[in-house]
Amino acid sequence: MTSARRTIVSAIAAGLGCLALAPAASASTPIQLVLSQGAAFSLLGHSCGGIQEKVYATGFAPNGLPEGNVYMQTRCGGSGRGGGYKTTTYSAWASVTWDWVGDTRSFARLEGAAEGSTTFSAEDAHGDHIYNVGTSAFLETGTPPLQPPAAPTEVSAYVGLYEAGETEYLRMTVGWTLAGETAGLITSSTVTATPVKPGPPVLTTTVAGTWSSAALGPVEPNTTYLVTVTNTDAEGTSAAGSFEVTSPNQDGEGGGTGGGGGGGTPATETCEQNSGTIKLSPGLTETPHVQTITIKGVLTGCDGPQEPAGGTYVAHLTTTEEVTCATLASISSEPTTTSTSLVVKWAPKGLGNSHGSLVVPATEVPGVPLEGKLEGGPLTEALTIVSGTVSESFTGGATCGVPNGKKAAKAVKQGTFVGTAVGLG
Repeated sequence: MTSARRTIVSAIAAGLGCLALAPAASASTPIQLVLSQGAAFSLLGHSCGGIQEKVYATGFAPNGLPEGNVYMQTRCGGSGRGGGYKTTTYSAWASVTWDWVGDTRSFARLEGAAEGSTTFSAEDAHGDHIYNVGTSAFLETGTPPLQPPAAPTEVSAYVGLYEAGETEYLRMTVGWTLAGETAGLITSSTVTATPVKPGPPVLTTTVAGTWSSAALGPVEPNTTYLVTVTNTDAEGTSAAGSFEVTSPNQDGEGGGTGGGGGGGTPATETCEQNSGTIKLSPGLTETPHVQTITIKGVLTGCDGPQEPAGGTYVAHLTTTEEVTCATLASISSEPTTTSTSLVVKWAPKGLGNSHGSLVVPATEVPGVPLEGKLEGGPLTEALTIVSGTVSESFTGGATCGVPNGKKAAKAVKQGTFVGTAVGLG
């Protein structure tokens, strides 16, 4: 063997030796596991400068997902008489299950204190590693058994005439219910209306976040569509929920579900106009805060088998996360809001009040959909909001967080909204 060849062989052998001695690569970048601030707030009911957490992984749940216990607390101060100052600490323990990307999948408040090991470590059959370092928990995934969300249920569709300026066309409104455990993890939903008989175009749209309604159009008259809805989260896309609807004629007459009479699942009560005011507390600034939202609205031009001709309502909501001025700019970054209460006083007087829930984000993105339910009063059964959007405008929204010269930026607290017709069905 020549000297040059011996040199090359020695170099290759040395390289192989180094590879043999090199440590195996980590399965994945460690993911720190936490209870989402929205979930923590829903359990504590308070958040003063954020909720602090101590997280202890405890293993893998019966469904295979990582699980653990979380201690959470927040301290809130308040002024007392005579200039005194008092701090109140709110705390609780919760059991938590996470998905394979570290998002909070399910949680529940624990009665009393739980235990947690600061050195716990476990690995499942798929090479997924969960462990604690002090009061922090981490997940390193191998080949995890990803679990897409379950298919949406209660899919419904209604086709009716819709006016946009001087243009009138048939539009389909589709609603659905997200699977409960993964509802808060959904990143988008795709709605597709496919003509049963080929010819007319297929209609499709995708809505961001956890919205559970969408509109498609223009719809061909006298056409039967198979409507499918899929939900997507970080672990995959669900199987489709479906519904079949036949559109009415170009004048909005006829149509039905499964090829028979009606325009799908029609709104049993429709109010043509919806407008009002919005109040945020403590108001949006560049400092994150959970916002309490009060909506006062007026419904007019109501028509349907119920008796109301109109009504006024008051809705109370909260954001499930601390938010800043950025929440006004984009629906994609809008946190989930949760409904506290909704009361509708119907006109004429004597019809009684209806109660329910209303969910709508605080954003200046136009045309965000309404969600909610209503029952009682003149309504003979519980109804769901099946159609309706609002566009909001806040005083000082365009300059939220921007100082006025040497003066600090004012908090954005007040807004108004106008909406499309609201359908209850």
